[in-house]
Amino acid sequence: MFERLTPNPKPFMSRTVSCTGNEFCNLAVVETKERARRVAEYLDENIEIDEKIRIHMIGCPNACGQKHIADIGLQGALVKTPDGMVDAFDIAVGGILGPGATFNTPLKGRVKGDEVAGVVAQLVLFYKERRQAGESFHAFVNRVGVPAFQEKLTEILTAVAS
Repeated sequence: MFERLTPNPKPFMSRTVSCTGNEFCNLAVVETKERARRVAEYLDENIEIDEKIRIHMIGCPNACGQKHIADIGLQGALVKTPDGMVDAFDIAVGGILGPGATFNTPLKGRVKGDEVAGVVAQLVLFYKERRQAGESFHAFVNRVGVPAFQEKLTEILTAVAS
């Protein structure tokens, strides 16, 4: 465990937050702590980016992990599949604190828990490939608009389903 602790964490690991999830909270419907760690680890291994992106993951609507103020907020839910109920997440984009503070905006389309790292990676790459020099994630969301992110998420989910 101590090899994971460092005063110089990787970019996504250092800016990923989660609530305690259903392991320690009877209100949460999904596991969040380990999944958030795996998502951050996946992003750190697969995406190199110089801008700081905050990802917050919560297990229920009470928002103990403060998903509303994150660049990318993930809220746990369940979806029915032929194999039964599985963990899933709703995604919201564009939150920020400080001057001009605003909550993020939810997108339509639940992402299965096992697919969330790949989907978030594609949303981050969407930002990385189209941003202007020095443009923060929040500024990018404001410039291109939430509908552009909705279109991208719909495209991703359609590809995942095929």
